[in-house]
Amino acid sequence: MFGTEKSPFGVVVTAALEEARQRGDRRLGTEHLLLGLLRQPDLAPARALGVDLERARAALEELDRASLRALGIDVGEVPPARPRKHPAVPRTALTSSARAAINQTIKTTTRKVRNTAAPAQLLLALLAQGRPDPVAELIDQLGIDRAEVRARLTA
Repeated sequence: MFGTEKSPFGVVVTAALEEARQRGDRRLGTEHLLLGLLRQPDLAPARALGVDLERARAALEELDRASLRALGIDVGEVPPARPRKHPAVPRTALTSSARAAINQTIKTTTRKVRNTAAPAQLLLALLAQGRPDPVAELIDQLGIDRAEVRARLTA
């Protein structure tokens, strides 16, 4: 479904699964797909975003904290987490939004160019997501201009 693990698209999805695992999340969401793209800084979609992986991870952590504060839970300053061994996220454990973004990516690319064109198409699908989708909130938190990124991708 995702191409070979060595293809750019397969590498992005595998990186997204690893991001979900590292965070201790049980499912792969659109926010993980964005982080997976950013783990490939040599790909055009990552460069088009204009942010780095560490900044995106920090922004996602802040969104998590803001969500907890909205529930009345203040975690304060959390010391850097020690690496924990979280179980791998199954390739089939996708949120509905992540599944839709991947399916849209597959539908908008031909089999012949899918593995090379798919990362850009995936980013376009992620940019099209609206709130309350986690990737939309992350994109807003990072101050990413969607129109500018689309222009960079199509240039």
